Amino acid sequence: MKRLTLQINLGQYVCFAVCLMLMLIIPITNSHKIIGINIEKSEEGEQPETMVTGDDGETIINTTVIGKDITGYAGPTPVEIRLKDGKIQKIVPLPNKETPEFFGAVRNGDLFESLDGKTLREAADTQLDAVSGATYSSAAVIQNIKAGINYGLENNVPVKKGGEQQPLDLKFYFTLAIILCGALIPLFVRNRIYRYVQLALNVGIIGFWGGTFISYSLMVSYLTNGITQVVLIPVCLMLITAFIYPMFGKTDHYCNWICPYGSLQELAGKCIKWKIPISAKVAKWLTVFRNVLWLGLMWLLWTGLWFDWMGYEPFAAFFFRDASPVVLGIAGAFILLSFIVNRPYCRFVCPTGTLFKLSEGRK
Repeated sequence: MKRLTLQINLGQYVCFAVCLMLMLIIPITNSHKIIGINIEKSEEGEQPETMVTGDDGETIINTTVIGKDITGYAGPTPVEIRLKDGKIQKIVPLPNKETPEFFGAVRNGDLFESLDGKTLREAADTQLDAVSGATYSSAAVIQNIKAGINYGLENNVPVKKGGEQQPLDLKFYFTLAIILCGALIPLFVRNRIYRYVQLALNVGIIGFWGGTFISYSLMVSYLTNGITQVVLIPVCLMLITAFIYPMFGKTDHYCNWICPYGSLQELAGKCIKWKIPISAKVAKWLTVFRNVLWLGLMWLLWTGLWFDWMGYEPFAAFFFRDASPVVLGIAGAFILLSFIVNRPYCRFVCPTGTLFKLSEGRK
């Protein structure tokens, strides 16, 4: 039996601390929050919480903060999305500075009632049309509604009945079990057949059924809002294998043994023995490209210029019914490339994997 021993590598710890600080810049500069704690008060007073769940089981998503940069004619147009039992009960416009004539057309239309009774998944797939004669105001409202829906999807809006939390379903327990297998069994077992089984379970259970994985949007959300829900335990275990295991000498453990998209690439690569030969020089330049790409994408997050790039990571393709055609195209292209190049996305593109490597002190 192999034992884990803590590797006393000061340089590695410094790299981890630096990467953590670089990531913390994102919520500090854009949301002025760290793990749910406001670090700067607005001149207009304390801002409302983005998501609150009451004792009666109703969850309210307020887009005042997340939609502060979404403006109509005269300024922000925040809304409240009220949910219960996982379904939208009502969408309520909040006070704004829009011209009453224009905003009245939006309020009197059916925009705010069009999503009543839908789940967040269903609402995300619903096409909302701007109100004729109030295009700017209604477009801003639609963007706020979408921002609130996406926030709820990313942060797992709790589904309650009668004020009590629903019991965790089989999906949760199976996903947790497969993650635990990937985290623990490879520490003591080296077997090719087992590896194939683990990779297949990663794809089928963790990926397509559980929809659980580490992504940039998830890490930024955790750093901004904190971790409060029990259903996020599987992701916390993934983060441990990604950031803590390397301190015990187990580098790339998450990428090699748990990540569902990495597992799918490897399984695709096993289908064809022939691979495109990549010289050491070309591999080096592709690695440089990956690091430069990561730095560029981080700069976009630090400056707040383009947060949406996080939505194009191919992991979201596991939600294939909800994923955009662009994400499905990116994910599919790299899977096809995986037949003739070993794990191309993992090795030469993945921003999330690059963060893992840099936090370990590796390129």
